[in-house]
Amino acid sequence: MKPKIKFKISAKKDIESFFVFAKEAHYSKGRNFEWAVFKLHSYFKKFRQGYSVKIGKKDVEVYVKNYYRKNKAIIEKNLELYKNNWKKIEKKYYDLVSLIFNKEFWPKRKYIAYATIWGMFPRFLEDKTFQIPYTYKNAKYVNVVIAHEMLHFVFYDYFWEKYPDYKKQDIKTWNISEIFNTVIQNSPEWVNVFEEKSMGYPEHKKIVNYLSKKYYKKKIKVEELIEDIIKEI
Repeated sequence: MKPKIKFKISAKKDIESFFVFAKEAHYSKGRNFEWAVFKLHSYFKKFRQGYSVKIGKKDVEVYVKNYYRKNKAIIEKNLELYKNNWKKIEKKYYDLVSLIFNKEFWPKRKYIAYATIWGMFPRFLEDKTFQIPYTYKNAKYVNVVIAHEMLHFVFYDYFWEKYPDYKKQDIKTWNISEIFNTVIQNSPEWVNVFEEKSMGYPEHKKIVNYLSKKYYKKKIKVEELIEDIIKEI
């Protein structure tokens, strides 16, 4: 069964995401927190402490809820646009995923895309929810974000089934999954549908370029690609 994504607005979800970014800021030595929060919301810089921030939940709640109130109209308008844009390529996307995994491989959950005011777009594997930008200069790229996060859900379920030892290696698994997604999404078949490449992370660029050339116009076998990524990281 192919999932139908619901598109929702929730200040509460964004408050939760803020603290996830804060908790995990040390993994990237503060870079991801800079991208997610400081770059777009300078208000929080006064709470900076090392790679992260020291701030009470109440202060974050007040800021986020006020931001949502002030930008309610644009958030609602853009979310409807992104929803309609996704519907146009939804079938092609699921067809592409089926070609890679050779079966209907979608974990049974309610798939929800929440708008976010932050500059990064996390996914939550437990409940199969994820976030997309509430506004983006290139509206077409939001489809790439949706495809990226949805592909993560399939990948993680598949990967942990085949490689159970990696369940406790969060960072290594994250690197493998990001490289996997970027190679897949930057392949000719995917770019033909989405008209945009996935940006990926700068630290993965060398491996992505190498594997993209290796698999260019070649039918990608999931386990073969995963093994190649594991060898390179």
